[in-house]
Amino acid sequence: MSLQDELREKYQIDILADEAGGYVSPPSEEGLAYTDLFFSVCKQFGIRYSQATQKERYFVEEVTRVTWAIQHITTPLHFVWSQTISFS
Repeated sequence: MSLQDELREKYQIDILADEAGGYVSPPSEEGLAYTDLFFSVCKQFGIRYSQATQKERYFVEEVTRVTWAIQHITTPLHFVWSQTISFS
């Protein structure tokens, strides 16, 4: 095996990464916005995620998820409620 073949085999991961555009893709605007929301929820409730209990982590994750869903809902809530709740 030639030296060039050995180097190609050794650095195959680098070749694949170059073909894919790099090792890590930059975060999307939506991903950054979700992360900002997550950290603001942590701050709002005084929770340091790295030191939080499992229950605290679950709580801030769920508050963030639900808040994000409400902020990005495309169907008006009054329509959703009127379709799920019968007033008769």
